[in-house]
Amino acid sequence: MAVSDAHAILLATHLCASGDVTDLPVLQAQLPQCFPLERLLRIILTFLPESTEPSRYTSVLQELADESYVVTPDRKLDTTAVKDLTEAGARKRVRKLRLRPLQRPDEDEDVTSADLLTQFLIYRAHLIDAETSLQPLILDLLQPFYEQRPVLRTWLVSSLLPLLRFNYEYHADQEETLSLEVLESMDDQTAVNVLLSSIGTERSNLDLVSNLRGLVGPWLYGSKRSKRRRLNERTSIPLIQGTSNTEAMELAGWEFVNEWLLSRSLVDHDSVVNAFNHWSGPEDVDLGGYGADDAQLPIDKAKDLRHRYGQAGLAVVYAYADSSKAALEGLCQILERIAKLLDLEASSYLVTPNATFPSVQYDIESISSTSRASLLQNSLLTPSNPLTQPSPSSVSFLSALLLSLRTLTDLGHQVPCRAAANMCLHSSEDMQLAELRSVVASIVKQSSQDWHSVRQQLLWLRNWQEDQSDTDGDEHPTHHGLFWRVPRDTVEIEILKALLGTREYQMAVDLYTTPGTTPLNAIQVEQAVKEAIFTAYDNASNGNRTRGGMKRAYDILQAFQPHFPESAAFKQIRALIAATHSLSFYSLTLQHGVPFQPVSIRVHHDPLSLIETVLEQNANSYTKLDDLLSIGRNLVASGVPSSANSNNAEDALQQTPLSEEHALVTAERRITSLAISSALTSNDFGTAYSYILTRLTPPSHLSTSSPLLTPSTVIQDDISWRAVYNAGRYRSTTPVSPTPTLQSQINHLSQRSELLSLALALVPSPDPLPEILGAWRRCDEELSSLRAQEQQEEDLWDTLGDNTTTTTNTLSSVPGGFGPSDSERDAFDTEQQRTARRARARAAVPHSHPHEAPMGLFEVARGAALALHKNASSLRAASAATPAHSSAPATAAHAGDGDDNDRPLSPDEGGDGRVRKRDVVSNMVTGGLVSGLGWVLGADPVNR
Repeated sequence: MAVSDAHAILLATHLCASGDVTDLPVLQAQLPQCFPLERLLRIILTFLPESTEPSRYTSVLQELADESYVVTPDRKLDTTAVKDLTEAGARKRVRKLRLRPLQRPDEDEDVTSADLLTQFLIYRAHLIDAETSLQPLILDLLQPFYEQRPVLRTWLVSSLLPLLRFNYEYHADQEETLSLEVLESMDDQTAVNVLLSSIGTERSNLDLVSNLRGLVGPWLYGSKRSKRRRLNERTSIPLIQGTSNTEAMELAGWEFVNEWLLSRSLVDHDSVVNAFNHWSGPEDVDLGGYGADDAQLPIDKAKDLRHRYGQAGLAVVYAYADSSKAALEGLCQILERIAKLLDLEASSYLVTPNATFPSVQYDIESISSTSRASLLQNSLLTPSNPLTQPSPSSVSFLSALLLSLRTLTDLGHQVPCRAAANMCLHSSEDMQLAELRSVVASIVKQSSQDWHSVRQQLLWLRNWQEDQSDTDGDEHPTHHGLFWRVPRDTVEIEILKALLGTREYQMAVDLYTTPGTTPLNAIQVEQAVKEAIFTAYDNASNGNRTRGGMKRAYDILQAFQPHFPESAAFKQIRALIAATHSLSFYSLTLQHGVPFQPVSIRVHHDPLSLIETVLEQNANSYTKLDDLLSIGRNLVASGVPSSANSNNAEDALQQTPLSEEHALVTAERRITSLAISSALTSNDFGTAYSYILTRLTPPSHLSTSSPLLTPSTVIQDDISWRAVYNAGRYRSTTPVSPTPTLQSQINHLSQRSELLSLALALVPSPDPLPEILGAWRRCDEELSSLRAQEQQEEDLWDTLGDNTTTTTNTLSSVPGGFGPSDSERDAFDTEQQRTARRARARAAVPHSHPHEAPMGLFEVARGAALALHKNASSLRAASAATPAHSSAPATAAHAGDGDDNDRPLSPDEGGDGRVRKRDVVSNMVTGGLVSGLGWVLGADPVNR
């Protein structure tokens, strides 16, 4: 049967649909005008099932493309399928055929310009993937043809190979597969993210290296394809210095890889470290043996890509925030690997085995010119960034940073690399010093340290120089280290404080007090030791110097004070520690229930007031006056603030500074006054009275000198007289015995009268005189009443004795009887003197002076003085020691009593030698009281 063109075309479609294409070359050979290669390939593309094994038709395709089929005369075609069709019917069916074109929509220009078979194969590959997803069939289809067709080879390597590895090798366990259509629609940035982000979790380290080498590398092999360039134009292409836009597009994929590695390092550090250790960059790709011999990159481009890959490694080192020891080791491995790849090993100090602390050399000017923004993540990959752009200087600087971080980690202090670089390049001296102190604090927390080595490490961290004999000049150091802005003496001071904080006292003494070798002067050492002592003191919870922080402070003082014998600061500290130690033996709770701590003394506006709290909270503590005085003296000697003459804080702040001697005397008076008040509160008048006579009474009023005050001390002050006055007006609320005797009451009132008289002598201003005099008058009235009561009892006793005596002899003549006692004789003499004074008073009234003082306070005072001056005491000489303004009135007052000879005034006047205590009181007030009040009132005494 003769076959027409229409029947031949229908027969070809039938052969393709049935999957038997072996006769297609025969058709082409017999009807070459009907079957040009393009039509025949379109028929196969349209009607041959995509699931057909490529091995069944690849040879046919090869024959058709090469036109190598040899026609044999005896070869006949089976035309059974079309023999029943008429010519018209065949033509009608042919017109209805819709053959696929060989060119896919939006195909690469390289493919469209290639030969027909190449176009057919690529289109056929897409159809197989879309209809069957049997992607291995595509590889079988292309293998016989790719070697002679460069376009097909590029497409196989850059599209098909990554797809097959992704779906069937690296991620075969994933349910969803990546299609050829989807992969072909991606730009480089998207493809890199997809191909690298799907690494497994269990073998992520190896998977990342495999994906870089076996997926990304082949994919970027096709970066020159026109379609890829069109897709990449829609994204932001990072430009490489010295390259054109076209070249930048071709290399853009590797820039995206670098960015991905940098971002990935923040969340999966180990896999990125492993990638840099086992992957050599863009030159290390696996093309599966399908690449051409000329697949290697040109030397200049390979160098650029290697350089950019190295910058990505340096950027990963800066960006990673973890500062653990394991992470730091990974960063060191990255730097060593990059230095090796770029032949910069000589600039890295991480691989220098000779020097533990090498002398670092780098371009200080270029590295220091960077800004803080250069350490941000989006700037680390900038080609012009001197910190990450691989060079001997940048590698040297970064290796020194990592070596510093390794040193800090060994010292127990972790710092991220980015923070360390920022501190080294952009921090001020104060910021670097704060970080240095933080480092030292971390070292101190370690259980044990070799402080000789630690000191060398800290000094090396400052300037990165092996030889520390050069101080580098503090203003313009020639070497920049981690703490290069901090002067060396400041570093040494921090080391000294650390030694003291870890109780390395002997080492500190040897290093910093040995003449000729110490790096610090004596003033710096003294100040540093002082600060260390106060740090330990302020952190102490107990004031006992044998415990905790107080012991540490005391031990430091003991170690260094012998080397600073003239140090006033150390003397003050010793006094402060002594006072604190003594206070620790008392129960002491501050306001709001806060327990006492040593720091309370240093922060208190008036530490002497703590003694008042001690007296309030510790029963009978007033009996330990010597101990309290010792505490007060030490507080004054320590230089802490104190309130000189007042318990009021505002008054204390307004006072002028006192000399140390004056402050010491004032503090002792104040403490004694507080003890007197505490004794009175505890109803212990006897102790208070004793303290006044032995501690507060000036030498001019006692025959023995006080252990508290010296004769040259000014006694009149606002502290002493108030204490004496308060004791003088004291009234016991709890009697010593249920029924006190009359004599004990008289003695108590006599002591009170004596104290009130002393208060009059001690008062520094005239304002309180009326108040004191009123108290004294009331006391004298009570005493006179008791004396009268005593006299009545004596008279009653005498009368009773006279009435019961059976003889004319007196009691003294009665066998076994006794003469009158001293108190009886005093009472008798008192009554006689009273009578004489009343007589003299009546006689003196008509002779009043025209200018005498008005009646009132002065007359009351004069009357009180006359009452007290009934007997002259043997201490008249003491009255002459009163203030000068009272000497004349006292003489006048004495003259008015000159005719009172009822009883001798002193042993020299022929008396029996007894001096009554009331005579002492009279002598004390007569001279000062009367004249003093007259001076206050502005009146002249009558006899002047």
